[in-house]
Amino acid sequence: MIKPILLGLFFGFSLYYIGANNSINILDMLRLRDMTLGKIIFFAIGFAAFLAGITAKLGFLNLNHFSVKPMHLGVILGALVFGLGFGTIGLCPGTCPASIASGNLKESLFTFIGGLFGAFFFSISYKSLVNFGVFERLNIGKITFFQISDRFDSLFNIGHLGLVFMGILFMILAYLMPTNIRK
Repeated sequence: MIKPILLGLFFGFSLYYIGANNSINILDMLRLRDMTLGKIIFFAIGFAAFLAGITAKLGFLNLNHFSVKPMHLGVILGALVFGLGFGTIGLCPGTCPASIASGNLKESLFTFIGGLFGAFFFSISYKSLVNFGVFERLNIGKITFFQISDRFDSLFNIGHLGLVFMGILFMILAYLMPTNIRK
């Protein structure tokens, strides 16, 4: 239990440090006014890809342990609901605890309660959604860079070193990305 708590504290501190706890900063990024957070997120994705590729190549990380959920209508609907909430309020469940520390108690509690309500609603409606066929409609399987789905071969297989180079490319692009795209 110590490691998850320490990782959560580190994650929360990181969100607070880069300003991702402030809904105004997130909304400015989503509205393309200030891409500082976007650059940090893009760089973090690249850095994670770089580390995953290196540690997998060295045998410390088995990429098969990463769980990818199948793409289907339920995922698309859930992403739409999440995206609407995220774009409206500028917070997500990951940024709420860090946002409370910066004085955004009202927005954070609203987002947190909305997340709990959504999880509760999904839990009580799961059986009906299965019976209705939501999870079978548009079910194209798992989509990853290495395998497009269970039914289709990969368009390309970049392998571990490709993941490293892709990570480096993302980090370079994040560095070159302008902070203010439009005024």
